[in-house]
Amino acid sequence: MSTSKNRHGLSRTISESVKRKIRQRCGFGCVKCGCAVYQYEHVDPEFSDAKIHDPERIVLLCGGCHDLVTRGLLSKESIKQHSMNPKCFQTGFSFGPFDIGACDPEVTLGTYKCKKVKTLISVYGEPVLSVDPPEFKHGPFIINAYMSDREGNELLRIERNEWKSRSENWDVEVVGNRITIRKKLGDIALVIRSEPPNKLIFERVNMLFKGVKISCKDSEHITVVTPRGQFLYANAMEVYDYDKGLNIIENGFELPSGGGEHSRISFGRCIIDCNGASIKRNQ
Repeated sequence: MSTSKNRHGLSRTISESVKRKIRQRCGFGCVKCGCAVYQYEHVDPEFSDAKIHDPERIVLLCGGCHDLVTRGLLSKESIKQHSMNPKCFQTGFSFGPFDIGACDPEVTLGTYKCKKVKTLISVYGEPVLSVDPPEFKHGPFIINAYMSDREGNELLRIERNEWKSRSENWDVEVVGNRITIRKKLGDIALVIRSEPPNKLIFERVNMLFKGVKISCKDSEHITVVTPRGQFLYANAMEVYDYDKGLNIIENGFELPSGGGEHSRISFGRCIIDCNGASIKRNQ
């Protein structure tokens, strides 16, 4: 049975600043396999003998690799070797799965909510966030996305329901069902929350993609600004059963198109300033 303190009186609680140093040193994932769903593991010395939480002697291990260590199937010496060259720095990213079920997922950015929408956001014809149908009966729906920071640098991408976060990021933290990426202390660039099996929520986005600024916060509006100064502000926008959701085109915005028999779109409040350009909506 675990105790809250070891024989030296050291608490199991690791400070946030030390945790961040450990994450940064390990590349934000398990040092052995790169999985971004991790635990903090004292390696040398073990927690029972540690007098301080030394970030140079603590590593990130996923649940599977940690279990191998606990069962004696993976040695602490091997973990020490992996910590000298973490897997995430070898591949350039840490990774983790999203549990997407066989029913149409609901994807939300701020208050922009989509269900049965194939391309939620596209910029000049290139999808930023999309959902594909299952490839086989009872298989999962497939989500793909590209998320960047406000300077256009890649933060995270989702490829076939697996997220990959760059090891070059300043900080990537996974707590419970929430992924948080920071540019620096107090500067949150991206927050994603997963609610399996059919909800994925982008709580915070502040990105630049092909010169287009896309931003939102949890339970707040989504804002899109193009390089020409065209502006879209949408609060409580819900889109159901369309091929395309919000599409940024060369001369303005194309609102949901390619709707099915039961398609619908609703706005709590929407302000669009196209600066002399066009707003297109095709059924």
